[in-house]
Amino acid sequence: MKYIVLLISALLAAFNTYSQDENAEKLLKTLAEKHNTYDNITADFTFYYKNLQTESENKWNGSIIMKGEKYKLELRNSTIYYNGKTLWNHLHGPNEVNISEPVQNEDSDIINHPHQIFDIYKKDFKYKYLGKETSKGQEVYVVDLYPEELDKDYSRIRLYLTLDNIRIHSAKIFAKDGSRYQIEIENMKTNQPVDDSAFAFNKEDHPDAEVIDMRF
Repeated sequence: MKYIVLLISALLAAFNTYSQDENAEKLLKTLAEKHNTYDNITADFTFYYKNLQTESENKWNGSIIMKGEKYKLELRNSTIYYNGKTLWNHLHGPNEVNISEPVQNEDSDIINHPHQIFDIYKKDFKYKYLGKETSKGQEVYVVDLYPEELDKDYSRIRLYLTLDNIRIHSAKIFAKDGSRYQIEIENMKTNQPVDDSAFAFNKEDHPDAEVIDMRF
């Protein structure tokens, strides 16, 4: 699940031998600036998984609503709500809801705070502009991001950005275990009517759910 949130999320040149790529930085800044003008973002997505060692593949669909720091993420087996302070993870199979309060600061993990993907260029990444290519009939910009912390379990994130309005078209994570995770954004809309109640779990809608409060 962490790779899905990292990619949404949504949605995503080494300094040793290259200078920081100005073209990549310009694109990522434009992406962040455009995001900051939206009151909210809604989108559907398709998530793909492939293991290069076992040649196994899988895919499923989901959706996300983001409003500032708040979000609601619909996944295959769970629904995650975050109202800016409290996070509810509703696991559909056992019908169980785990409540927590993830810490948020400049070093916060994008896993729990996917809105930070739009400011990813400000974090500990190096990035490189790879040029343009065609993805499913649409021409896109391609940017690679490399984590400066070498203990990450992935080696890079590849972002595909639309040419006309600089939005995230798709993203791919290259995991060190040989797995590939990809997400394709569909039906993205901005500034839709969204009530803040959408970002909190409502027990009345799920009276049989077991609620486990993991807060201190």
